[in-house]
Amino acid sequence: MSQSTPRPRHERLAVLYLQLAETTVSRGPTSARDRLLLLAGRHATHAGWATEADTCRELVLASNPRHVIGHHARFADALQSDEYMALDRQLERQCPQEKAEHLAHLQRVDIDLSLRDPPRLVAHDLLARMTKDDGDDSIARIQ
Repeated sequence: MSQSTPRPRHERLAVLYLQLAETTVSRGPTSARDRLLLLAGRHATHAGWATEADTCRELVLASNPRHVIGHHARFADALQSDEYMALDRQLERQCPQEKAEHLAHLQRVDIDLSLRDPPRLVAHDLLARMTKDDGDDSIARIQ
């Protein structure tokens, strides 16, 4: 089975978790935003979006420099680590796809945006806004 089959799902979920992360910037705790960014980063990695996944990693580290994701140079490297995968499974249990879609509905997030516009472009725009809002120039700019 080729990897191209699951990509649209991972692309859509990366965008969904990024949208939710963006909504928490102004009204939620940083830890909630970080959990959503980690979920977005996982799906971005599986979609083949290494730059976007690594930007999620950098945003988490900007607010929590000692986070376990910082033990790995790239998000993809973290996904190969048993230590990180234990956290990843916990995050997935806390906010599975169904819960994320329900939260998006409650917060009036446009979950169809990634169906109308190219998902990677949407992810890029969301990350650019969050990177700008974060105000940390050390975060690598996405291209």
